[in-house]
Parts: sequence; structure tokens; C-alpha cells
Amino acid sequence: MVFDDRVWIAGRSAHNLWGMPTAERKTRDCLGVGLSLSSAASVPVATRGKITILHAFSDTDNAAVPFGSVIHHDGWLYGTTAFTTSGTGNVPVKGGVGGGAVYAIRPDGTGFRIVKAFSSSTDGQNPFQGLTVLGSSLVGVTRNGGQHGSGTLFSVGLDGTGFTVWHHFTGGDGGAHPYRAPVLAGDSLYGLTFLGGRAASGVIYSYNVVTSVYAVVHDFAAVGGKPFGTLTQVGQWLYGMASDHRSTTDHGAIFRYRPSDGTYEVVHAFQGGQQGGYPYDSLTWDGGSSLYGTTLGYFPFAGETVPLADEGVIFRFNVDTNQYDVIHDFSLTKGDGAKPNSAMLVAPDGFLYGIAHGTEIWGGVGYECGTLYRLDPDGSNFKVFHTFDSMKSGDTPMRSLVLLDDALYGTTAFGGIGGGKGNGTVWKFAGPAPSRWPSVAGGCAAFRVMGSMGRWLWSYASSRCDTHNGKGSQRKRRSRAAAVHQAGTNTP
Repeated sequence: MVFDDRVWIAGRSAHNLWGMPTAERKTRDCLGVGLSLSSAASVPVATRGKITILHAFSDTDNAAVPFGSVIHHDGWLYGTTAFTTSGTGNVPVKGGVGGGAVYAIRPDGTGFRIVKAFSSSTDGQNPFQGLTVLGSSLVGVTRNGGQHGSGTLFSVGLDGTGFTVWHHFTGGDGGAHPYRAPVLAGDSLYGLTFLGGRAASGVIYSYNVVTSVYAVVHDFAAVGGKPFGTLTQVGQWLYGMASDHRSTTDHGAIFRYRPSDGTYEVVHAFQGGQQGGYPYDSLTWDGGSSLYGTTLGYFPFAGETVPLADEGVIFRFNVDTNQYDVIHDFSLTKGDGAKPNSAMLVAPDGFLYGIAHGTEIWGGVGYECGTLYRLDPDGSNFKVFHTFDSMKSGDTPMRSLVLLDDALYGTTAFGGIGGGKGNGTVWKFAGPAPSRWPSVAGGCAAFRVMGSMGRWLWSYASSRCDTHNGKGSQRKRRSRAAAVHQAGTNTP
């Protein structure tokens, strides 16, 4: 997801966030014009299963436009919104005003609360995507605000107490405008900034949670830079993707970084079109030799058109051989959706699950709101489970999915008009019952799923499990690092 200065703040341009004139957007519902994918599709569409809106964001929430996905920890879902309100009346608008928020909600939809409202620019503003649990705290980033206007790295308690800015991004060589929360490897958090650095194309940074030392460990070059996602740990390497945002000649790259000696390598350069280009999220490791990811494809600003055959792909990358394979190519004519902008979920049933956020935000053909889909790791058996509808389930589903108690959880950035004035939703998809999931006779299952953050993200079976952090060495490192902060000996 991309924003440049000319369309970043609502009202600064005559166009909305993605180029459609605001007056035109107010009169259109994404399934009110053009084809409905679920009825016109050549791709199989599931007939079972139901989307339930757990929460439709409204202006009274002081939280709007949840670009990031939710995470599950200790019986709660946590997430962020990029803005505070939509800034308009009772119509959906692709934009917003205000500093954004961290929120919490139970998986049954009860208990919605604001954990942290970003009302002061010194705290940072616009936490776009993602949180990381560290002990009893949530760690995240804001894209804007802070002492230098280039964003912050922050920590806040699960109960909303103890908010601390750990680092103010300085811009320039220090990095600027991070989009995704960093990941923990050893005693340090590693993350990406979209801009800043020597080539103004972003940096890889580290922040030691024991010593409070921030460092830029890699500057992206002008080609193969501008990363939007986060990093995924596979052994001694951290893998990520660079978007090459707004380039018409370069299409992004997969890279890896080794913290032990600072080695940086580009392992794949995207070729664009049906080979994939412009990735805007993160990679997911299957626990073996494969990483899975998506590319968004080129997207237009005002007056531009989308190149043909460029609606995005799902790919597999072998970390042992560097073999890259496209396993699914999206096309609106097939009815499978368009513009996949999320990390994949590798589920215990052996399938991959994901979301495509659709063409509605581009003003594209069909005004399609996005899809929830499933496929086999080799790309076969692709099936659409749900086509989003702005009024009923929200539109423009975002980022990663969470699997909990046989249900999938996610967010839409917009829609939910009936109760949320188009400010976005938190949703749950229940069923159809997966035929290949192992049965569990109660309690926590004995297996876990590897997610896009490069660690065990959740256990299958029960909400009684601590399904976000898993167990083992990763947790021990988190506990040690978190204890230092909680003891008060490491306040930045």
C-alpha cells in the first residue's frame, strides 16, 4: 500500500488516496458497478462459510482505517488503525485524518477498547501495519510524527499503560517512514523503513532491546529498495521484499540479511507482469525449504492505467536453491480477485490461505472489493471462499490472516457502512469445516503454524492457547529481553 505526499493527507488533493475523485467515490459501492465475482467466476467458489463483522469502526471509536492485520495473544486480538476518523460524513472515503490507534477486541467481538490513541505528534502518528508482542507489551511503528516527522518505534502495555517511544526515526541516513512492526531475533528487533537511507530508498535497522541502541545495518540502493513489509527469519537469515515503488522499469526484489556478519544478498529480482512485481507485504515460511508470498502488480495514480496481465501473483521461493515459481496468477476475468496484498497463511490442513484486496481502491474494472481464497502449495485447487461486499463485510481486506478455533480473522480497511461509516471492519470467517485439519481432543494442539513474522505465530485448536508467540527458544529470548524493560533498567 503506497502513499506519496501529494495524496497522503485527505483534502490535500482533489483526488482521494488512490486517485479516484472523492465526489465520484461517494456515490459508488464496489459491488454496485460491474461484475460480481462470485457469480461470474470461472474459479470455484465455496458455498459454505460465513463472514461476521466483529466490529465496524465508527467516528466515535476514535479509530479508523485498519490497514494492518490483527494478532492474537492471551485471548485478545490486537491491531492498529492508520487514522482516527474518516474526516467526513456518512460515506466511505479512501483516506482519513488523525493519528490512529492501537485497539483490542475479543475473538467473539466483545470488549472493544482503544489501547493507545496517537493524539500527539511527538508520540508518532499513523501506525499502519502490525504489532509484535514482547513480554506484556506491544511493539509497533508509526509511519509519521515523532520528533523529526519520520515516524517512531514504540512500546505500549497490553493494558494500555507504559507507553514509551523507543526511537524517533530521523529521516535522511537514519531511515524514515516505517510501515510494519519489526521482528525479534536474539536481543534485537530488526525492521525496515520505506524511505531514508543514503539512496532515499529505505534501510534495514536494528534496535537492541537490552541496550536501547538503534543502528542502520543496511541502506537499500535506488533499485531494489522501498520495502513495505517486515522480515521473516529462516535459520540465520532474515528474508524480506523490496517494492521498487513507482518504478516503471524495476519490479522489486527478494533479499536476505544475516545479522551475525551483516551480509546482504538479493536472491531474486521480480520481472513484472505474469512473473510478479511490486510486492507490498511479507514472506511466510512453511518450516521447511519454501517461502510463500504475493505481489501486488503495478497500480495507477490519477490518469494512469494498469498494465495488462498485472493483477498480482502468488509465488513460492526455495531458500536452498533460490528457485522462484509463480503458483497462481490473478485475473479479474477468472473471478479469483485481484491485487493480493497480504502475507500467506500456511495452515495445518496443508492449504495456503490469503486475501486479495481487489480493484475497488484503484477505480478499476468491476469495482471488486476483494476476496478470501485458498489453494494448495503447488497452486492447484484454488478456491474463492468469500467475495467482500462493502455494505455487508467491508471492502479492501488487508494483510495477514489469523487462524483461531477453526475460524479465520482479518480486517478490511474500508466499508462496514451500516455501522461504521466506511471506516473499516474486523471480521471473522467461520467454515466450511476443513476436511484435512487434524482432530484435537481438547486443549492445545501439538503443532504450530509458521507465519510471516518468521516465528511460530499460532497453535491450532483452542483459544486457551497462547496462539501468537508459541513456545521454546523464541519465547525465552522474548522473556529475557522483556524482563529488562519491565524492570525499568532500559527506558530509552
